[in-house]
Amino acid sequence: MNETVREPRRARGEKFRVRSAVAALCLCAILTGGCAATSTDEPERSQGNQTTSADQPSQSSGQEKAAKTARVVCGPGGTRVLTPRVEARPDGVHFVLDNRFDAEAGYSVEYPEGGGEGYSVPRGESEHVGDFPPGKVRIGCDKPPVDGTDIEHGALEVVDPNGVYKPVELECKSGMIVSGGPAYAPGVKGKRGDLVEITRRSFSDQIRDGDEVELAGYTESRDQRTVRVVRGGRVVATVEYTGRGKGWLQDHYEACASF
Repeated sequence: MNETVREPRRARGEKFRVRSAVAALCLCAILTGGCAATSTDEPERSQGNQTTSADQPSQSSGQEKAAKTARVVCGPGGTRVLTPRVEARPDGVHFVLDNRFDAEAGYSVEYPEGGGEGYSVPRGESEHVGDFPPGKVRIGCDKPPVDGTDIEHGALEVVDPNGVYKPVELECKSGMIVSGGPAYAPGVKGKRGDLVEITRRSFSDQIRDGDEVELAGYTESRDQRTVRVVRGGRVVATVEYTGRGKGWLQDHYEACASF
């Protein structure tokens, strides 16, 4: 398994366009084993989760009630976000895209700090579940032909009143991050079992007594799961897994250089 050292990444990679560039860089680092060291200011510590009744959607004074499922309309007239606030669920952010173009389109979600995610969408209404974290994001459609150059975004706020999302951002004292991942042969099957225990076995040389190893992000995501390692109250490592068949394959990991 090859590693590269770099400065902290502030946002999750885009799955459709932005992420493709990130994946290419990660693959290059994995194949070449190249390393580059930089330093940066220490990231802020994650705030603790706040919980309220799971049966009640979020509603603050002067704000519209958060929907369980967001609705976005895309068409020749532009992008319209019909639900400005949506509530996070344990498996992610649910939203319906109504594609009113005459052909398949694409959508993208942009984070304020950079990065994002996106996929293609068929004509008509389609249901989606995103893994973007709570906060304000911009969501919009790339009208056909999809080339990433003509996207009109609308504003969407993801709220998490029940604390279902566990932060995955690293909190490294030195500001140095090591990342890497395995390479697989075609047709390899995913591992079955408890991802926390799989992570403990895979990183047994780095995980210390007293470290907390637990699922993070959206812990019930169907396609992507993350396990984080918390040491002394700080997130020092994250391991991402991708669903493959009835099991899981390790996608990549990020860790503080001292992990």
